[in-house]
Amino acid sequence: MAEKQVYSIEVLCRGKYESWEFEKEDERDRFYESVKKKFADHAFEEEPTDVEDTEILQLSANSMHIDEEGEVDQKMRYDWFHYDSFGDMLSYINGQYKNK
Repeated sequence: MAEKQVYSIEVLCRGKYESWEFEKEDERDRFYESVKKKFADHAFEEEPTDVEDTEILQLSANSMHIDEEGEVDQKMRYDWFHYDSFGDMLSYINGQYKNK
């Protein structure tokens, strides 16, 4: 098995999961930051612990390295948004991802 790098953005909300892969980490990071900026007015300041899970949208950036033996090293960062931005965020990501 050859080494592999996977860079992705993921959205998780109310059991729904979507992800988008990128070839380069810096490209993914720029895209992730553009999503965070676009939806900043829907973001939680910190991880929401006193809010029902059904009211939270989790946006994450995932960097995964798989070595030749199949061992996985994964790093993720998260940001949390109010659920009501789910449809708008998916539309934005899908539209921008197609044009990247």
